[in-house]
Amino acid sequence: MTMTITVNDSIADKVIMFLNSLPKESVTVEPSRPWYADEVKSRADEYLSGKMETVPHNEMWERIERQIGA
Repeated sequence: MTMTITVNDSIADKVIMFLNSLPKESVTVEPSRPWYADEVKSRADEYLSGKMETVPHNEMWERIERQIGA
């Protein structure tokens, strides 16, 4: 079973201590991350893999101008 629990900062240390007292295989604690962390990781992985198309700055503006008919 997976669940998300929001804990008040004032008791977070006590909750972590309690979770750590449980058998190691019974609970996995993952640090909370902002929603965009997965998106940033995905884009970084795409860039590092060489799959992401990159365009020089001046060429980018030329492409945009062609698209909008300027």
